[in-house]
Amino acid sequence: MREKRHKVAVLIARAQGFHDGHAHILKSIEGEFDSVLMLVGSAYRPRSWKNPFSFAERADFIRAGTKSIDIDLSIVPLVDTLYNDRSWASNVRAAVRFHLRQKDLDPAITDIVLTGFEKDQSSAYQGWFPEWGRKPIDPFRRNGALLNATDLRNALFLSDGTGLGQAGRTFGEDKVSNILHWMDHNPRAVAAIRAEAEHCRESKARIATAAAILGYPVVLNTVDAVVVMSGHVLLVRRDGLPGKGTLALPGGHVMAGKSGEESILEILRQRARLDMPKGLLANRIRSRRVFDHPERSERGWVRTEAFMFEFEDRPKLEKITQTPDRTLPEWVPIANITPDEMFEDHFDIIQSFVPELSGNYASILMAHAGGHSNARA
Repeated sequence: MREKRHKVAVLIARAQGFHDGHAHILKSIEGEFDSVLMLVGSAYRPRSWKNPFSFAERADFIRAGTKSIDIDLSIVPLVDTLYNDRSWASNVRAAVRFHLRQKDLDPAITDIVLTGFEKDQSSAYQGWFPEWGRKPIDPFRRNGALLNATDLRNALFLSDGTGLGQAGRTFGEDKVSNILHWMDHNPRAVAAIRAEAEHCRESKARIATAAAILGYPVVLNTVDAVVVMSGHVLLVRRDGLPGKGTLALPGGHVMAGKSGEESILEILRQRARLDMPKGLLANRIRSRRVFDHPERSERGWVRTEAFMFEFEDRPKLEKITQTPDRTLPEWVPIANITPDEMFEDHFDIIQSFVPELSGNYASILMAHAGGHSNARA
């Protein structure tokens, strides 16, 4: 007698936040699969305008918004690897293998099916898993418009409150109600998200104005420094928008009349206050690379050239003097650097130069399994 085959659906979504479009996908596969694995992207990133809700908060929204859907749903964090698509795809496969073990399913008699609908370039990953089946879902529209989480965030954080009723009617009354309940109980987080959203919107508006005058797209050119010494990386705590309070690489805009290298040397001496002659500092450059992922910044089209400086390992770290704006750079042990504290893509940039930076996704899956139970009772 032939063994019964099992079917597992895999849905990948950031769900910032969860709305009727996401629920539509899950409802469309109701009763068709033995279990559903929902991988929630951009997990363990700091709270920001683009990522206002933590993984745990989004998991709560998803569970509350799918109570009426009869599926065995597991919700698992998926970590971004912005400049390494192969690593990201490997993480997805690791999560699926982990899910099969959790459900005690034999991979040899289990069919994996990737589901969802392709709405833009962010869905290109659906072609990266040729060994799996596909179940495309027709895009969900309401009043002719395709639902997307960006419009939902605009309604929640950038409206004057008058559009919230319409947001409920558009994105789902119960889904929006869950988020509004969270907002009522997290006023400080909401205020910070709104301030950053306004800042990013104004920045994009200024860039759009300049582009209209010039007649071509405008790119902001910046530089960043990855300074490594004795198992530490030099970081600064941001005191302005965007990313207020997050840790960041020392850096800034390319200075007028200067090259990228000249700019970063000036920044390290003047702003990061490294007590080292410029020539000696330049001799510590080991590599350089441009990071220009189109989604790396919410401020607009921002590309950066990062310079990796390697200082000689010594018992005493290089001296740093107080900065004029009182933001004191700090030497942070590599083992203590985590993505949930880092500004924009700076964790990814460090990871590109410092291979010993922790990024073991298997450990994250094990920790998640130890503290959460996702299966519907």
